[in-house]
Parts: sequence; structure tokens; C-alpha cells
Amino acid sequence: MKVKASIERGAEYLCVKLGEVVTAIEQIGVVKGLPMWEVERRINEGSRKRIIVSARTLTPLKT
Repeated sequence: MKVKASIERGAEYLCVKLGEVVTAIEQIGVVKGLPMWEVERRINEGSRKRIIVSARTLTPLKT
């Protein structure tokens, strides 16, 4: 079940939980009514790590 959220696939967001900029990959499910997203963060120039976070922790970057 997918929940409509303002998170867009491929967009960059500030992950409040990590304090880093991440890229949204896809919504993977819903836990306790909150959409959960798989996001990717850059560890260094060549390395990336994917983690799962709540949509609540993702804040749009100010442009």
C-alpha cells in the first residue's frame, strides 16, 4: 500500500535524522501510517549507501 507523499523519486532532500543530503530512490512501504523511503547518501566520492527512513525525516532543499 502506497501513501501519497510530497517526496519525489530522484529528488534530493536533507535527511534530518542523518544531517546529510540524500537522494530519494523509492517508497518501499508504510509503517504505522508513515511512508518509508529508501534513500541513498554519498559516503565519499565513489561510495554510496542506501538506507530506509521515514518520509517525515526528509526535508526539501531550499533553492
